[in-house]
Formats: sequence, structure tokens, C-alpha cells
Amino acid sequence: MKKESLPRQEREALLAEVRSYLPAFLNRGASEQPDPAGDVRELLGLEREDLEQVVAVHQCLAAPVLRFGEEVEAGVRRPLSQQALAAESSQAIRGHVNWNETFKERARAPGEVAKFSVFQSSASTYDTAENRALVWLLDRLDELTDKAVFWSGKRSLTGQAEPGWSEQIEDLRDQVAAARQVPWLSQLAPQRPESWVLQALRASSRAFYAIVTAKAIESVIRLDKPTPGELASVLSERYFQPEDDGTLFEVAVALRLAKAFGERSPSRRKTRLLMGEGRTSFARFAYEDGSEVSIAYQAWPDGRETMRRTFIRRHAIGPRPSNRIPDLIILRTGSAEDAVILELKASSDASYLRGGLQELLAYLADRPDLWGARPMGWLIAPSSDAFQEADADEAFPLWVLSADAVGPAATDRFTAATSP
Repeated sequence: MKKESLPRQEREALLAEVRSYLPAFLNRGASEQPDPAGDVRELLGLEREDLEQVVAVHQCLAAPVLRFGEEVEAGVRRPLSQQALAAESSQAIRGHVNWNETFKERARAPGEVAKFSVFQSSASTYDTAENRALVWLLDRLDELTDKAVFWSGKRSLTGQAEPGWSEQIEDLRDQVAAARQVPWLSQLAPQRPESWVLQALRASSRAFYAIVTAKAIESVIRLDKPTPGELASVLSERYFQPEDDGTLFEVAVALRLAKAFGERSPSRRKTRLLMGEGRTSFARFAYEDGSEVSIAYQAWPDGRETMRRTFIRRHAIGPRPSNRIPDLIILRTGSAEDAVILELKASSDASYLRGGLQELLAYLADRPDLWGARPMGWLIAPSSDAFQEADADEAFPLWVLSADAVGPAATDRFTAATSP
């Protein structure tokens, strides 16, 4: 059994919590970063080229698109059509004369007044803007299902497609292929619909065009060029499912802290997201007294060197520096400086949790004056019988508390000095 393992129900609850909050946290309006999606790619372990495939999965699995797949074969067998207009350059008129078009035609050639008439042909044509948009949608779904089927079977360290996705996407691909067997579709050139075409679709008397096709096109187009916020939402909903419970637990606690401090702070100064380079904090919160609270995820903040590194630099000998980095660090600068190092363990194994306490002691020994403040070490784990929660003792550097309590505990500690 893995040391870091969550019960299934608790894991699903954490997944739902992260997926619901992550898009709001990644919102461009709350971030100074030019590319919020770039950081979420790092968080989710995605290569840049995977993004189109993940978005394609979301586009294919959207409810309007799945409904279109279910109804398209029947819909294209009853297409919209219009009567063809034909210009006759003789006095022999066949069919009903369209006088409006006739007068327009004669006005363009006044010397040929008696020779031109426009009449309604008995033949019909399927070459309408609505049908060209329909063909465009079929072509686009061909492309999207190819990308989505390829990705939906992939696995990675931080995510995997959920059961049933592949089958739904393959069904959609088969439905599109079956609809294409209708002969008239091959006679039309696809045309990406402009806004007036979408309006014409919505105004159609045929539900397949007005509701099914129009909504499917709108759904696909909306994510052809997603905004950073939309992309973050897609990635969170369709991708974020780390197989490692430790990673899921860390991200959930980090976002809980960000949410808790955000509710207490009048200004979220900066959001770097979770996986940044270097020592940049992923979130900073400003307070009216001029102080600032920052949260770093798996990164030492800017500040003094560790005691080990200082000793080695001065004497060229000493204990080998550790490469381990705490899971989270909360720092307060300005008035009432403070610091807490957090070690997170998604476990109810008492011996494993004791190992986390030893790691905290090592961090505290290595950086006894983190940014001029005497730090404290917190061990965070899911609630269990492996430990008993108690009030923090400022005379003792360590504290153990549950993940459910960490948000209120952190904000109480770090924002108390800002209260009037």
C-alpha cells in the first residue's frame, strides 16, 4: 500500500474541490502573469502540443456536440433547400416570373429590356449558407475527433482520461462518418459561419438547424480560440486527475490557503499559480497596514542562504546541502514578520507522519531565521486517528493539524496583526 493514499470518497471530494476552484484562481483578471495558461500547463504536467488535444476532447464531449452527433444522420436526410433562380435571355418564359429580380436584371442592361426575365425554376438547391455551415461543422468534427481519440487513451503522471470518454468520442466520429454518406453534402464547399449565418440558423423552422446545429457550432467555435480563463476551466475539468494522491493533496491544500487568504485580503496583489520557476511565490496578498502575505509552493522564497550553504561557501567544507524543498511556505513581511513551513502528507500512517515531523525539524534547523522571522513548522494531513489536534504552542516549533483546519489557522495567525 502506498504511504500517501486517500480513501476513494475523500479523493473524489478533493478532485471536485480543486476542479471547481482552480478556474477562478487562474482567472486573468486576478493575475499579473501574461500567460496564466502557461502556468496551468506546468501544474497539470502537459506539453504545449497536448493543449489542442485536451481542448478537442472538451469540444467533442460538450453536450450540444454529442446531441448533434445523435441527430445528424436523420437531420441531413431532410435538408434545407431553396428554389433556384434562373435568368432566361429570350422571350420564352418558363415557370413563374420573379418580377423583383427581373426588374433588377433589366436595370443592369436597359438596352435589353425585352430579353431578360428571371423566373423561379422548379429545381431546388441545397447550396445555402446554413448548409455550408453544416458541412463546415462536419469537417471540423472530423478534425476534432481525430485529435481527441488519440489523446483520450493517453496517460500521464498528472492526469488521464476518464472512463467512457474514448467510447463517446468514437461514437461521435462514427455518427459524423455515417452522415457524410448522404450525397448532397459532397456537392457543397464548407464555410465557417459568420454571425449572420448563425442568426439564420437560429431562425430556421427546422429544429435540427435552429437548435441542434446552431448550438453545436457555437460550442465548437467558442473553444477554437479559448481565452486563458476558458482554457483553465477546460484543463481543470477534463484533465486534472493526478494518479498520485500526494500531488492532489498538496494542490488542494495550496488552493484552500489561497482562497482563505483571498477572503481576508482587500487586494490579491499577485498570482503566480502553483508551478513557477525560481523562488517566486504563487500568491501574494496585500493588507491595509502595508504588510504582505505570500505563499510559495515547492520553492524557497528569496532571502538568506541556508546555514549549510553559508558554511560551505565560507569554509569549502561541511555537511552536504539538502535538495529537499518544503511543500508550502507562508511568509508575512512588513509589520509583524512571520513565517510557517508546511509539510503535507496525504496519509493516516503514524510512522509516515513522524517522518514528516523529522523533515520539518531539518528545514527549521537549516533556516532558523527565515527572512528575519523565527519560523514554525506545521505538519498537515487528512483528519484521522493517527494524531490528535491541539492548540498551537508558540514555545514549541512544531504543530500538527488537519487539512480542514489549515485555512482558518493560517489566516488567523497571519492576518491577526492587520485587524483594527
